[in-house]
Amino acid sequence: MSKIAISVRNLTKIYKLYDRPIDRLKETLSITKKKYHREHYALRDISFDVKEGESVGIIGTNGSGKSTILKIITGVLNQTSGELEVKGKISARSEERFSRNAETDIV
Repeated sequence: MSKIAISVRNLTKIYKLYDRPIDRLKETLSITKKKYHREHYALRDISFDVKEGESVGIIGTNGSGKSTILKIITGVLNQTSGELEVKGKISARSEERFSRNAETDIV
């Protein structure tokens, strides 16, 4: 029976996008809690497990969330919601020697 090294459950990452830099300040200082941002889902309800000893490749089109999921798993970013459990050391590689083109990235 293999042990789970990485467990991702219903992981979501939302970025707040503002049309103008001042809108962030307006939103922060708003007494009425008016929203000046729109939400962009970089990841929405992603779930998977990685067992000990497995190697994983993440393949997808530009803007599909490959770097975002790696940053969350390695602790560089925090998720908006969902559960993440990482046991042990994580080695993430994003090297230019991998195949790349305008439609698809391989990380």
